Amino acid sequence: MENKPEFKIDVKDRKILYELDRDSRQSASQIARKTQLSKNSVIYRIEQMKKEGIIKHFYTVIDSGKLGYISFRLYINLMNATLKKEQEIINFLKSSKIVTWLASTDGKYNIGAVGFTKNLYEINDLWDKLLEKYVNYFGERLITLNIRSTHFSRAYLIGGSKNVYELITANSLDAAKMDKTDQELIHILTENARMPVIEIAQKLRVTEKTVISRIKNLEKKGIIIAYRTILDRDKIGYRYFKVSFILTSLTKEKSKEFQEYIRSHPNIICREETLGGDDFEIDLEVKNIKELREVIADIREKFGEIIVDYQILHIYEEHKNLFFHP
Repeated sequence: MENKPEFKIDVKDRKILYELDRDSRQSASQIARKTQLSKNSVIYRIEQMKKEGIIKHFYTVIDSGKLGYISFRLYINLMNATLKKEQEIINFLKSSKIVTWLASTDGKYNIGAVGFTKNLYEINDLWDKLLEKYVNYFGERLITLNIRSTHFSRAYLIGGSKNVYELITANSLDAAKMDKTDQELIHILTENARMPVIEIAQKLRVTEKTVISRIKNLEKKGIIIAYRTILDRDKIGYRYFKVSFILTSLTKEKSKEFQEYIRSHPNIICREETLGGDDFEIDLEVKNIKELREVIADIREKFGEIIVDYQILHIYEEHKNLFFHP
């Protein structure tokens, strides 16, 4: 069954969304030039999509490794849990300061979470508390460390046949040095990537010139990777899936071919390389189950000889979505 959007967006809206997802700090004038719309039209359409809930949040992509953070994934299959108990477990994870993304899923697991921490002890502490309170409701579970994340453009928004850019974040051994002002600036930008420089300057009690200079410096250091947009997929008629793969007999040539396939596919928005569990995981946004099956069938046709197994999760409700939030 097709996922029908609650609100209709047209081609012009899609072009604006694509540009905002590519760089949400672009000015209305810059977006207007790229979309061949007037500045006032861009401003009006952005405000309408925010009002309708299509645009949920403007966020900043931070290379968390440069700040000394470790990223992890947690998946849980529930067993003998009532809906009330499931909600209790979700609320427990949602309240954790190190959990930044949390969702209910259909498939092998019922709950998925992503978190960031500066040490493994916090992950262990979260896991121990979960087991202490809810171990009798847990079936299969999985904890992995995220080694590298690659984010891609949403080419499907503009009917593109392939993605044209990628953003890479990875766990790093060398944490970058920053002062208190830089730390506060990053915090502000993760709250709202589109906040005007004048407002940021007022919050930090510095000049606008200082804000501009510090942002450029953080970008140059590779701490700030990009500025993107969180969309309500349901309202633009799309569903969200994660597909994990376990591979075998992988040659350099086949690995490169598979990576290029993933990078260029217009509906694949992210690739996660992990330590433990599967080899990697992709995020897919498609209109319906039929489209999902077509993508999976195409992958199996092209790379079936190296795929030992794959698992599909449908992300049907997100309870927390902060991405990285220092």
